Amino acid sequence: MSPRILFVCTGNVCRSPMAEGLFRDLAQGANIEVEVASAGLGAMEDHPPSRNSVIAMQEKGIDITHQRSQMITPEMIDRYTHIFGMGEGHIDTIRAYFPHSLEKTFVLREFVAKDEYDLNVPDPIGGDLDEYQLTRDLISEAMPSILSFVTTGDPTPRAAD
Repeated sequence: MSPRILFVCTGNVCRSPMAEGLFRDLAQGANIEVEVASAGLGAMEDHPPSRNSVIAMQEKGIDITHQRSQMITPEMIDRYTHIFGMGEGHIDTIRAYFPHSLEKTFVLREFVAKDEYDLNVPDPIGGDLDEYQLTRDLISEAMPSILSFVTTGDPTPRAAD
């Protein structure tokens, strides 16, 4: 069975759509079959990614304009094999509402963070393009380790110091 990956943020219009696009692009480039989606803990349904998210991704040759926001559901929790939140609060909320998801939920940057201050991807909503580019780059930095983790099952995702 191919891995099924879900990226989660708050509104599903900035961080998690960028993560979805980056991961899909990386997996396709590596010729690895995965299912990937994104959702938000407080998302309004069917909104496009924010303008600056789209621009930041276009700079990397990735088109996320077709993606639409969606609220996370219990069915998603059950469907996806790996769930990555953009921050510790996202994962804490998912685990509180869906305790059976404990083994498959991770903070995205725990795969590259060198310390606890490096774990949370800042929310760029309302910010300028520079903030979106920084957010994109912080997410992108974690993607190779996440791809390796979901394809090999390595139980120790945290980067070595």
